[in-house]
Amino acid sequence: MTNKTVDEAITKKSVDGLVCVSLDVHLWSGRKRLKKEALIAKNPEFANLPPETLATLGSIKICDTDDLAPFLSLKREAEKLLAYNGLPLLGTIGIPQGKLDDVYKSLVRIKAEFDQTATSFKRRFETAIELWRDHPDNKEWSGLISDIPTPEHVAGRLSFGFYLCRVSAPSSEEFSDANAMYAEQMTGLKGELFADAAKEAEILITKYLTGDNGSGAITKREKVTWKTLRPLKRIGEKFQNFSFLDPTCEPLARMIDHVLKLLPNDGPIDGVNLMHVWTISQTLANPGKAMRIARLAFESESPADAFEQLLTFGGAPAATFESPAAIAVETSNSGTGVDAGFLDQPHSAPVQPAFHGSQLERTGAEAEQPMFIGLF
Repeated sequence: MTNKTVDEAITKKSVDGLVCVSLDVHLWSGRKRLKKEALIAKNPEFANLPPETLATLGSIKICDTDDLAPFLSLKREAEKLLAYNGLPLLGTIGIPQGKLDDVYKSLVRIKAEFDQTATSFKRRFETAIELWRDHPDNKEWSGLISDIPTPEHVAGRLSFGFYLCRVSAPSSEEFSDANAMYAEQMTGLKGELFADAAKEAEILITKYLTGDNGSGAITKREKVTWKTLRPLKRIGEKFQNFSFLDPTCEPLARMIDHVLKLLPNDGPIDGVNLMHVWTISQTLANPGKAMRIARLAFESESPADAFEQLLTFGGAPAATFESPAAIAVETSNSGTGVDAGFLDQPHSAPVQPAFHGSQLERTGAEAEQPMFIGLF
């Protein structure tokens, strides 16, 4: 199969398997422009302020931000829902067909809650403004809280909507430049998928697998819990949901699932089990290496075989080795206190490895760094 044929197949799968979702949410800021005249009326000394052509006075809050917080919270909930289940696509979020029903129902629920909150806020709008004027911190400046819009105007500014659509090639001419650009954008979704996984893996590493040891130094944790592995589970689920994009995505999802199944069902995750979590997390944090491991998983006999190769040789192909992206940490040693150790930083220049038995020899900058699995 030629590269062109492969691209066309992936493009068709991408279109057939994705629904584009875009949010249309409008919020009211609860602020108004602060005018110089209003300040002068309160205190004549403000007459010497610079002209508006030189400087502006900013804005004033005419409503308690706590009254508006629920609207922003619902907007962020919807954005988070789409980010967890989809990928950026042509200015929208592409949602796999298999996740559409759940996403749609969640968006309908969020919209209903948003509309109900807006209706309630409209009913008590004038009371809310008066309470804000009478707030102890605002009483002296209550004269600035004026020219308030009507409840109907504010309610009209608050809205939550979303749109669903499918995309297709823009031109009826199969080999037009417009269709070529469209095909490139569609096949680029694989890169978006691995970049999204890298962000989740970095969250797992920086927020859960490492932490401040109390003296300001960042150290790797000696144990974690299942709750902290949610980013890793989300990565596996997303690779499974987007498996139609590329034949290597599902094998990588199965390898992540294999790692999770190696962990104990109860109690802390530590020792060799934590090493497994570190290994797969560091790999996923580097999109380039994650793509190579996905290819390795696709070519391996089983997820267990692929992960064994990753543990033994770092999953490096015969030609190059690239260390995963991560962060500097210190490692603990019960016998000597705290030893300086670290996780590899990404290198742009490939290093040629040599294999001797089960040992991978490294040169240059890599030779100065310990093997990742040796950190545990």
